[in-house]
Amino acid sequence: MLSFPSRLTPEQFLENFWQKRPLFMPGGLARIQPAITRNELAWLATHDDVESRIVFVDRDTKSTRYRIETGPFDENFLRALPKRDWTLLVHDVEKHIPAMRSLFTQVPFVPDWRIDDLMVSFAAPGGGVGPHRDNYDVFLCQGIGKRDWCVSTEEIASDPDASDDLALLAEFSGDRFTNACGDVLYLPPGVAHWGVATRASITYSIGMRAPQASDFVKSDWATRDYFYSDPDLSIDESITGYIHPAALRRVASLPGASNKQEIAIRLGRFVTQTKGWLTPDAMELAAARALLAEHNGRLRVHGMARLAFDDANIFVNGVDSRLDKDLSGLVAGLCSKRLLTVAERRRFSATLRGADLLAWLTSVGTFEIPEIS
Repeated sequence: MLSFPSRLTPEQFLENFWQKRPLFMPGGLARIQPAITRNELAWLATHDDVESRIVFVDRDTKSTRYRIETGPFDENFLRALPKRDWTLLVHDVEKHIPAMRSLFTQVPFVPDWRIDDLMVSFAAPGGGVGPHRDNYDVFLCQGIGKRDWCVSTEEIASDPDASDDLALLAEFSGDRFTNACGDVLYLPPGVAHWGVATRASITYSIGMRAPQASDFVKSDWATRDYFYSDPDLSIDESITGYIHPAALRRVASLPGASNKQEIAIRLGRFVTQTKGWLTPDAMELAAARALLAEHNGRLRVHGMARLAFDDANIFVNGVDSRLDKDLSGLVAGLCSKRLLTVAERRRFSATLRGADLLAWLTSVGTFEIPEIS
């Protein structure tokens, strides 16, 4: 888990900083393991199913402008990049390299259904993406190199002239931090920030998923730019995969939210929804039953699958099924370990409803499909 400064506890972090104010954590993550190299990141960026981009910084005596090239990139193009003033960003790294999911265990005090992805960026000296703000929480974990950050909770004017591709803010003065290897900077939603690499730098960004009100309720109010927030988040909500009743109450309290059961389904579907090109293949239920009959071994959760559950439902990759209370323990273990052992399979199969749920899980792309010889 992250090391908080000044003997701060996770409970105190949630109470005093989460969705409230930034926190700089020197040595917050002393060792990033597993790590990714510049060359491995570049290799990912050459693939069609990987979301990647390069932000170039164009400086002259009068102004600084930012422009984007989107991937996939040709290897020769990447080799020919200049020595400075650019940043390569790769999204959803943990979905392509499942071992990288272990970095999410560094923030166990945040419900994992709130985590969107691990974005990894490599910045050449002078590289950055410009002054901006995000609508979600993020933990910026520094790997190799150094990056200078300027952060402000003040209202900063936008600068439409800074980029044709990015929604950027005017350059500003604020609190300054230097993220060296192992340092972590937490930023709540809406906080203006601006990072510039002072030497070749890799940053691991653990970004949160921020549903909008319009994802849950249909009303004129819901069309406003409102994002789900949980500044009252408690440590009790951090059970892996579990959508706590407190989260449902927050969503149900939105104007226009009338049917609590419908709201729960919409929330679960949204937080497990995957990008189209990252969605594991589904299959017919009959084919899933046949596969399970042929394969008796353990089942590993697919690296791109998203799972969550509440007290009545289980959600996988944006679809849902009812969850019997006596199966919730097995589902909780599946979310936590992302693995189903042979013994756990037997427990699923011990009842008709458990066997049906296991078949459904297989059909909607929960597991890596084993090769059957």
